[in-house]
Amino acid sequence: MLTRLAPTPSGFLHQGNIFNFLLNWLWARSNNGGVMLRIDDGDAARKRKEYVEDIFRVLDWLGLDWDMGPTGPDDFETNWSQLKRLDLYHAILDDLVNKKLVFACGCSRNQVCHCIDKNISLAQLNTAWKIKLTVNNHICFNDKILGDTSIAIQSFVVKRKDGMASYQVGSLADDRHFGTTHICRGNDLSASTAMQLFLDGYMTPTYFDTCQFWHHPLIPGQDGIKLSKSAGVSAVSITGTHNREQLFSAFAAWMGLEQANGISLREMMQAPVFTTGK
Repeated sequence: MLTRLAPTPSGFLHQGNIFNFLLNWLWARSNNGGVMLRIDDGDAARKRKEYVEDIFRVLDWLGLDWDMGPTGPDDFETNWSQLKRLDLYHAILDDLVNKKLVFACGCSRNQVCHCIDKNISLAQLNTAWKIKLTVNNHICFNDKILGDTSIAIQSFVVKRKDGMASYQVGSLADDRHFGTTHICRGNDLSASTAMQLFLDGYMTPTYFDTCQFWHHPLIPGQDGIKLSKSAGVSAVSITGTHNREQLFSAFAAWMGLEQANGISLREMMQAPVFTTGK
């Protein structure tokens, strides 16, 4: 069993990130499984040194360890950045091209795409590559809490206009490469799970369909809107604005554990939710 902590260094970590870290870590440790730290830094425009450093600072503050991944910011940049695995991502893109599954698109996010029949060259600059889907595809998978789930997907980006592989390709390639078996992510990423399962279905051998998924509810802010680093949730590290023990209690209450106040990581590891139906 291998779960992964997969933050993006695009802002200081917030409470939603912390709850996801705890879920993944507890799911693994409650079942004698491993944990990987995988920092998704494919979006270089939003990456900042201080955000990378914050990830390690927060994990140390929380007392969460991991079995695979960088030991610190320098080791990450030298050995573990996604820029070190571009060959994996390009191999998937090349395979999609060979299987005639992609088309070039020059539309913006706000435009309705009509490029699928235009035969735009894949080599044309300032174009994205998208999967050829003319009708909604329904992708089915089993979720630890929700059970059998079906998600409809439409045509989606696999290569961005800047030439980088999309999140869907990078995340899938990394999970296959490192051998992730259990993936716990927010339910706003259920469509990403479906897209990645679609891509994996065209790969030999398939892998993603053997993984166990757990899509958890999002943690809303005080305004009821989901917490987001891009929305500027915090201008400083959570380690300087929150109490760790209170965060643990809030997490335990969010998970519906009977005794939340003053609960420790070791005590949370005994909760049936982490071990049942693993």
